[in-house]
Amino acid sequence: MRADALAARWNTPDGQRRREQLIAMGLRGPWREVLVGFPGTEALGGNLGGLRGIDLTQQELSGADLVRARLEGAVLEDCGLQDARLELATLSGASLRHARMERANLTACVALGASWDDAFLEGAVLTASNLTRSSFRRAQLRDARFDKATLQLADLRNADLRDTSLYFCDLEDALLTCARWEPERVYPYSARDFVREARRAGYPSFIEPILMLQGGAGLLRLTNRRALLHIEAGVDASSDLDAEVSSILKERNWRMHMVAAAAVVLGGANEHTLAALWDVLDRWSWAHPQLTVALLLRDPDFEERVRARMHAASPTRPEKAGTPDMSEVRACLVWGLHLRTTATHLPTLGLRGSVEHAHRWLVRLHEQVDPRIQAQWHSTPHSAAE
Repeated sequence: MRADALAARWNTPDGQRRREQLIAMGLRGPWREVLVGFPGTEALGGNLGGLRGIDLTQQELSGADLVRARLEGAVLEDCGLQDARLELATLSGASLRHARMERANLTACVALGASWDDAFLEGAVLTASNLTRSSFRRAQLRDARFDKATLQLADLRNADLRDTSLYFCDLEDALLTCARWEPERVYPYSARDFVREARRAGYPSFIEPILMLQGGAGLLRLTNRRALLHIEAGVDASSDLDAEVSSILKERNWRMHMVAAAAVVLGGANEHTLAALWDVLDRWSWAHPQLTVALLLRDPDFEERVRARMHAASPTRPEKAGTPDMSEVRACLVWGLHLRTTATHLPTLGLRGSVEHAHRWLVRLHEQVDPRIQAQWHSTPHSAAE
């Protein structure tokens, strides 16, 4: 059966009746007998723990016996599974966001591409489990055991990994930006001056993201899809995002301005931070295409502020010889104003210079940023990006 059919069977009267029985039993004792004759279980042979596609959101199932259970595509969000037994269970594609699984035993489970974001897994055992491409963003993993587990391509950004056992764990290509460690992470000697300055200047949450960017080329054109993921980790780690972004904008290095623009795109900004972005743009920066896009997506007064600048006297040229004049900035603002007020799609013809860079950045943002974040942006056409 297809994934949608597996989920739909639980919405039938028979499926709802069986689901209520399973919940009443707490998935303990002879609960597998409830599934005898249920569509989709015959394909599992003698294993009648066929819970594929079931929705158990917010159910309290502490101590559940789910050994060898088939839970592919199941929804277990905010589910209480403390001390549950899930040895050899299959959880591929399951959603366990905010699940409470303290001390759960998941030894040798298979959970390819499962989501454990914000889950509580303190003291859980995931020894020898295959967790390839799974997401553990902001998950509480203190004292958990991942010995000999496979976490290839897993997302562990902002996870609490203090006292977590990772002996012989395969972390190839895993994302660990802004994860919490004990003892705290020690940076390479070559980066210590930057780390010290970043802390002094007031943007400690972005130390790791900036180091991971390795110069910022991937963020400039968004050719490296991980670039935004690193910045997003900094956004999540920050307890005062506006203060940290404002501190980054005080730096002279235009690559830092690009980091600030990406952080605003992903995390938003208050009026003070938006004013700081406009100030950098008015003084000119090599990152003006990215700053323009950030303001286009996040400033509710973008139209009014652009029009005010269009009617103002022409800005002076920058002091540095050889840098573009402010006409490039004005061209980007006109492009942004057209998108905000008139355009029904992203134009692709006749774009040159800074406008072309801004256009490409916006297109890539539409391709790479989580739709839930995009829903917070001020509306811009993006049909050409799809």
